[in-house]
Amino acid sequence: MWRRRTAILTTTLLCALGVLGGVATAAESNGGTRILPLGDSITDGFNVPGGYRINLWRALAGAGHLTDFVGNQVNGPADLPDHDHEGHSGWRIDQIDAIVAGVLRDTGPRTVLVHLGTNDIVQNYDLPNAPARLSALIDHIRAAAPNADVFVSSVVPLSDPVLEARAGAYNATLPDIVRGKGSRVHFVDMHAALSTADLADGVHPNRVGYDKMAARWASALAAVPGSAGNDGAPVTVPTGPRSLRVTTPGFTDRYARHQNALGYTEHVDSGSSALLKSDATWRIVPGLAGGCYSLESRNFPGYYLRHQNSRVKISTDDGTALTRADATWCARSAPTGVRFSAWNFPGSYLRHINSELWLATPGGSGPQDAAANLVPDLGWSVDAPWVP
Repeated sequence: MWRRRTAILTTTLLCALGVLGGVATAAESNGGTRILPLGDSITDGFNVPGGYRINLWRALAGAGHLTDFVGNQVNGPADLPDHDHEGHSGWRIDQIDAIVAGVLRDTGPRTVLVHLGTNDIVQNYDLPNAPARLSALIDHIRAAAPNADVFVSSVVPLSDPVLEARAGAYNATLPDIVRGKGSRVHFVDMHAALSTADLADGVHPNRVGYDKMAARWASALAAVPGSAGNDGAPVTVPTGPRSLRVTTPGFTDRYARHQNALGYTEHVDSGSSALLKSDATWRIVPGLAGGCYSLESRNFPGYYLRHQNSRVKISTDDGTALTRADATWCARSAPTGVRFSAWNFPGSYLRHINSELWLATPGGSGPQDAAANLVPDLGWSVDAPWVP
């Protein structure tokens, strides 16, 4: 979540099929790339609370992206790390258009995912002008968020032959509409990704259908660099003796250190003990796994910073492939310095949390994966060593 306003409550459902269920939770934010899922009950996740957003989050996290779903609605299962969206059950294009400027102002998205038009089709609402309404909606999104990438999808198949014929006519107009909107608007053929076998009730996808939607969205985002964020570009860091300083605001006087073989952060200054200064100094050397970098303890030569069962510690190089992979880190750019990604777990990073060092995975289930402060806690500054 970027900025929240009071969630809009709606009981109008697509096709009037009943009361929508789901887990209502407080909104979350991990500070990542803001993505706005925008649409009707299929975006909300009718039949499967969370809908495509469940597997889309997992796919983006698995690719190393730090993602923040945004919107004024909250829906989804407990194991979905971010429940925010802007899906309104039963709403047509014109109804979404009436609120979109305010939504964009409140959420400031980098990327917008639009799946909309099903209710115009089901309600047989002025269908000849539905493409024009969608075109106007895209224009309004572009005006309110000119730097956002907008992904506009065709609507999913419908089981009823009459409704499917209407959907086909509507979908056929979308590629040309999108082509006329500039390089930051992209067409996604969602209709081709599903079949009627992927529907739970003839209109809304079942879990398999939502997962197929997630895969299609993820593929579309992957084709547009930056639309889902990234885990930073590879960077070169200085080798030799160095100290790793925390860059999280309010904690920039703390450094990565080892103590009793485990990794921690601790305040270090010129008056600190010689032992602490030495514990907070590392030799950055070529990666033991054959690439990137490894961090060797300054006062325990032959011991390297590694992850094991997500905890970060120091251990000797026993020559095994596993140890060497666990002790190899790839430096990538971050908003506040450098991010260290695990060699053998791309998309997982060296993080400090509660003064401890952990391997954190965005969207993961461990306490170290918690979204609060995740992005700033992944950043490090490679500083001059406390002990040369």
